[in-house]
Amino acid sequence: MLTLFHATARPNSNSRKIANIYHNLLNERQIEHQFFSLEEVKDPIFNHTFHDAKTSQQADIEDNILAKTTKYIFIVPEYNGSFPGMFKAFIDASDVKKCFHNKKACLVGVADGRAGNLRGMEHLTNILNHLKMNVLHFKIPISQVSQQLDANDNLINKEIISLIQTQIDLFLEF
Repeated sequence: MLTLFHATARPNSNSRKIANIYHNLLNERQIEHQFFSLEEVKDPIFNHTFHDAKTSQQADIEDNILAKTTKYIFIVPEYNGSFPGMFKAFIDASDVKKCFHNKKACLVGVADGRAGNLRGMEHLTNILNHLKMNVLHFKIPISQVSQQLDANDNLINKEIISLIQTQIDLFLEF
C-alpha cells in the first residue's frame, strides 16, 4: 500500500496544498493509495512515554494505516530549518518496527524560502535510514511555494509538475 503522508497538523498550510496536488495526480493516474495527514490526529499521542498505553486513535492509525503501508510519500514543510517536531514526535511514539522498518520513502520538501526544505529532507533521510527505511534518491524541494500556487491552489510552474510526475514514476519502480 502506498500512503501519501502530510507531515504537519497546521490547517490550510501550503504543504497541505502540495499534498492535495499529489493526491489528485495519483488519482488521475489511478494509482491506489491512501492519504493521511497529521491534521487528522486528535488524541495527544505525543505526550506519553514509550511505556504508556497507546491511545485508541494511535493504535488505529498504526494498525490500519502505517502497518499496511509499504511505501510512503512524505510531504514535509520546513519548520525552523528542519521538519515539524510534531512529525518527529509522531514517529517516536509509533511502533517503529511495525510501521517503518524495511519500507520505502519518497520525500518532498515545501518552504517559502529558497531551499525548499533541503536541510529538513536530509535530516529526515538520516532518521528514516536509521529506522531501516530505503529513501528514494529523487527528492523534490519546492521553494517559494506561495509563488508557485495560483488562486485555486494549483501549481503554475510546469517544471515542478513534470518533476512530480518523474518522481512518482521513479517511486513506483523503486
